[in-house]
Amino acid sequence: MSSVKKIYLAVASGLVAAGIVLAAIGFVASGFDLAVFNTQIDLRDDTVILGGVEVDDPTGLPLIEQLAEVGEIDVSAPEAPEAPAVP
Repeated sequence: MSSVKKIYLAVASGLVAAGIVLAAIGFVASGFDLAVFNTQIDLRDDTVILGGVEVDDPTGLPLIEQLAEVGEIDVSAPEAPEAPAVP
């Protein structure tokens, strides 16, 4: 295996391990409450639940705002151009 692949696998493994450790720390810090892993983002009715608690104003969360912008699709028809003036 080339050194690039070894470095890639080492970095990926380190990130996975760091994610598992941070999730475990959050679980322990919550008092072993499984609601920590409960996250729901429903942009249809602006409901965001983080850790089992509904967020009152989700527009202040930067990632949620970006997801809301990505999720919006404009399906309105374009307006017709003005007819040219007849001399």
